[in-house]
Amino acid sequence: MIVITQMVVSAFAKTYREAQTYLGLLQLLPVIPSVLLSVMPITPKLWMYAIPLIGQQLTMMNLLRGEAIAPLSLTLCTAATCIALVVMFLVARRIYESEQLAINA
Repeated sequence: MIVITQMVVSAFAKTYREAQTYLGLLQLLPVIPSVLLSVMPITPKLWMYAIPLIGQQLTMMNLLRGEAIAPLSLTLCTAATCIALVVMFLVARRIYESEQLAINA
């Protein structure tokens, strides 16, 4: 999913340097939920597992603590991530099939 997201973001850049800047900032995105969950003590709710980065972070925290992972939360986390992956793939495919990308290059 990260690679597809990087492809979509870099498609909107005008220059190589601009793409590098965008991708550098994009790499910080997965760090934000882990920092927030480390600093702010929250009680995980089922709906939080439906948000891809947060659900993955909550699942990893449960694994590291040695806690049991509910099958429903794991299924919800996996399904939400797969749906986000398919959506990003379709967006990337549409961008790279368009002639506008070739004209802007």
